Amino acid sequence: MTMLLPKFELHQPKTVADAVALAKKFGDEADYLSGGTDLLPNYKCGLNARKHVISLQHIDDLKHIDARNIGAGVTLTEIEHNTEVPAGVREAAGHIASPLLRESGTLGGNLMLDNRCHFFNQSYFWRNSLGYCLKADGDRCHVVPRINVDGKSVLNDKVCVATHSSDLAPMLIALGAEATFIGPAGERTIKLNDFYYGDGIERFDRKPGEILVKITLPEWASNVRSGWKKLAPRQSIDFSVVGVGIALELDGKKVKTLRVGLGAVDTTPVLFDFAKQDVRKDAHHYLLVSPMLGMPDVIGQELTDELIDKVAMHVQTQAQPKLNVPMAPDYRKKMCGVLTRRLLTELRDGPTG
Repeated sequence: MTMLLPKFELHQPKTVADAVALAKKFGDEADYLSGGTDLLPNYKCGLNARKHVISLQHIDDLKHIDARNIGAGVTLTEIEHNTEVPAGVREAAGHIASPLLRESGTLGGNLMLDNRCHFFNQSYFWRNSLGYCLKADGDRCHVVPRINVDGKSVLNDKVCVATHSSDLAPMLIALGAEATFIGPAGERTIKLNDFYYGDGIERFDRKPGEILVKITLPEWASNVRSGWKKLAPRQSIDFSVVGVGIALELDGKKVKTLRVGLGAVDTTPVLFDFAKQDVRKDAHHYLLVSPMLGMPDVIGQELTDELIDKVAMHVQTQAQPKLNVPMAPDYRKKMCGVLTRRLLTELRDGPTG
């Protein structure tokens, strides 16, 4: 079956205000388009296509980048090669897809990436032959067919566990990033960690018509060591099946700050703040990982190999990957610990940056 783009009307505003006005006018029949490397392939598969597509490529206000602020329209290639931004952000951007796709893909597109699942990211023909899923046109989840409700096993017609596979989101969350949006109701800024919903369908807390304008890093982010590691079937092209971003600050040999962003194992990126302070305001529906449960005491302690093992084991224990992206869940779960251990050791023993 040939996969062709469905018909839609393309709009190309030059300002954020004009783009928001178009989104308000067309409502649920409109999508924003940034680089298009995720949205357009989904359209070809018949996944939630809209009649109106509003391109953000010609809005210059979305393309500013400096040490603390990254516009949503900045390409992944620009982030990868900008030495002002933290090392972990550059590394995460540089491991997304391929060099050619990074020339088109943007920060905003990667942060707003649609959740992925074996039963969702397929052609219309494939999905029609099996029976649709909760995330697209169906009434059940094929990954978790049944759930427990009030002590009874019932058909799962509510909980979508599609995996959030953005690389930049967990790294930026580890660095305490905030996200600024502009929409019909005005401008607002929230913690990026509070933006994502633990539901593979809803995905995030974006108000109708809102545009992600920029990401802002706190001042302390420039003082930490940061890094990123990912597991994927192929390091080029493929989406992460585990991603680990770490922000580490040492006072001598003792831990002053340790934040781990875990990606591609749940419906949202997950933050492990070992200061036990930055916790999501809301459990956000069906989030399966519990980062604070049994978290070891780390702050103020010397970052020995033994402590690194404790941190890695905690991340591994709490990770709950599902059989909905490539590689077996038990292997991915172990690799959450392996990547955390490797990265934390490298950051401890390496230079700052």
